[in-house]
Order: sequence, then C-alpha cells, then structure tokens
Amino acid sequence: MEQHLPAFIWPRQSSAALACFDAQDIVIIYVEVPENIERDAARQALRLAVTELLVTAFHCPVQKIRISSMFAKGVYALVDGQELFISMSYEVGIAIAAISCKNQIGIDILRVAPEIEWEDLARLYLGAQKATEIRAAPVPNQFRLFATYWTQLESTFKSERITLTEYENQISAANHHLLADAELFSLQVPNAYVASLALSKKV
Repeated sequence: MEQHLPAFIWPRQSSAALACFDAQDIVIIYVEVPENIERDAARQALRLAVTELLVTAFHCPVQKIRISSMFAKGVYALVDGQELFISMSYEVGIAIAAISCKNQIGIDILRVAPEIEWEDLARLYLGAQKATEIRAAPVPNQFRLFATYWTQLESTFKSERITLTEYENQISAANHHLLADAELFSLQVPNAYVASLALSKKV
C-alpha cells in the first residue's frame, strides 16, 4: 500500500509543519518561487525557510544554526551541535525540503509535463517492467506514473548519497536492492507536481 506524507507550504502552513515535526521527527516544507528564478535564488529561499523552521522548532538563535553540504554527504544542518538530515529538490515554480532528526533522507520533485519524451528515460533508468507498466496506463496518466517512478528512483539514490549519472547501466544490477528496500512515501504537493521521499535504513 502506498504511503503518503503531507508537504507544508512555508510560511503559510508553518504551525502545521512545526506540529508535524514535533510529532514525527520529520517534516517536508516547500516554498513557491517565480518560474524564471535562478537556481541559486531558489536555493537561498528554501534554506531561509528551513532555517526559520529550525529556529522555531529548537527554540534556538539563528547564530547556532548552520546548513551545509558536503560531497558524498549531501545537505545537513547543525543546530546547536545536533546534526539533522536534510534533502532538497527544485522544479520550475517550487523548491522543497525534507528535514529528519533520525534518518538519512532523499527527496525529489518533478513537474507534470506530458510533452516530455519519457519512454527512453523509463527504459534506461527504470527498467523494462516499469516502462511496460507505464505504457499500459491510460495516456493521460502515463507521465504522472513515470514521474512517480522517477522521483522514487531519484529520492532513493539521494537517501543513499549516490549520484544518478547519465545512462547509468548499473541501476538494475548493483543498486537494484536499494530500490527494493527503500521506505518510500508519496508527498502531498500541488497537483502540477509529483514528489517522493525515501528514508534510508542507515542512521
């Protein structure tokens, strides 16, 4: 059965986001950004939102919060010495982040754009079985199903700190177990997008 998690628009749903984080030690927030915004500006807006959430959640001055990124480690936050796991993703018009106190996480979001040629991508990255399943779906649903599988793949690799490289031929072999073992969640985001979250079993 597919698992779902809410995503909260920041700051409009800040109270609900903070309550979720307090109850579950994990929260997903997103910010809406102009469609023509540069990636660096979207990243800054999202990091500001994450910082605001952490300031309130931990009753901590902003000076004691540091959001950083390292190769092979990804994005993380230090809050008064405590390390938190963070994953971020960007699409046209939106930037989204997941914050967890306990698990390595990966998040990915994709805008629903049926004009994108998805068939070769599905065959190369998702495998023959899923590509066939997508083609068998009603045409209006095909891209959304592709986007679901694609964001699951990307979020899983992010949670394991693995880079998905172009024309990766080893996904179905060496890394297939990651996809089978990942704890995956569909995220409740605006209908123009599809997003997934993966929780790593590593802590």
